[in-house]
Amino acid sequence: MVNHKESISSYQASAIIANTTLGASMMILPRAMAQAAATPDGWIALLLMSVIYIVFIFANVLMMKKVPFSSYYDYTNEGLGKWIGALVNLLIIIYFLGVASYEVRAMSEMVKFFLLQNTPVAMTMISFILVGFYLVIGGIGDLARLFPFILIVTLIILFVAYGLSVQEFKLDNLRPVLGEGFSPVFKSLNASAISFVGIEMMLFMPAYLNTQKHTFAYGTVGFLIPAIIYIFTYILVVGAFTVKETATLTWPTIALFQSFDIQGIFIERIDSFLLIVWLIQLYTSFVGYTFFAAIGVSKLTKFPKKVVLVLMGIVIYFAAIFPKDVDTVRNYLTYVNNLFFLLFGILPFLLFIIVFFKRRRNTT
Repeated sequence: MVNHKESISSYQASAIIANTTLGASMMILPRAMAQAAATPDGWIALLLMSVIYIVFIFANVLMMKKVPFSSYYDYTNEGLGKWIGALVNLLIIIYFLGVASYEVRAMSEMVKFFLLQNTPVAMTMISFILVGFYLVIGGIGDLARLFPFILIVTLIILFVAYGLSVQEFKLDNLRPVLGEGFSPVFKSLNASAISFVGIEMMLFMPAYLNTQKHTFAYGTVGFLIPAIIYIFTYILVVGAFTVKETATLTWPTIALFQSFDIQGIFIERIDSFLLIVWLIQLYTSFVGYTFFAAIGVSKLTKFPKKVVLVLMGIVIYFAAIFPKDVDTVRNYLTYVNNLFFLLFGILPFLLFIIVFFKRRRNTT
């Protein structure tokens, strides 16, 4: 039974999913897609992957209604048994901590490159981790109150920024459509899939929801917000720079907003606001992953919350500081993506079959 203070609405659940999904990908996605496809057709891959994920959400909702569970951690234990379930839950925790450490490193690289060139990276990382843990300690209720507000502010700033960037957009840079067929689209599907990491949070939400009636709605809305942002981001960046130039830019989305000035108003450079939005989204993504990782570690070890956070903080810091450069960090995402498909793409269907027949046998 969930404490009323810790219960959240479907709208808040959507905001948590959207904010957790919107992380570093928004700034590097155009480059990754341009390098993978080598044609302007990356937006088609994003659109196709969005449809695939909506089908994934729908399938999971059907399974969750047929075989209800409060938490994915408990679901794995029920389906796979105590020891194998514990091992799988450990892999889930490693995955969560891996994504969290990636967000920390991406944040530190961005801050060093654009804002605080002389500040030690270690200091930036530690400060970010501590501020994130402060929100995690407050529980899901604090996340549910803060994340919707952050999401609204993010959408407003992005709407204004994207509207102003249209002056740099050239439709010819997105042509020809499917000039080399569907082969480049299929090549870039994997690069687009990484950007949607975060949708798996819907599997950990049931224990906190005050109603189970709108599971598909909150999952779909939480997913579609970042999906639409990613598609528009890619179209605007490639439309401004061409696919060849986009593939060479370290931070293509920021480069887009640095490419023009706004005359006649007190704000002449919009990229400063984009950096603020990005920092906030990295923060919310980090908090989302560390919160559910902490839940898993607590279930697995029975340690107090403060001890869990101390241990997690050490692991996240060293995992974040270990890669030598930005390119190594991006390659690190490949392993994260593989774990995502294993733990949240294949495993849910396997668990559904096992748990369904287990419960059916017990009832008979």
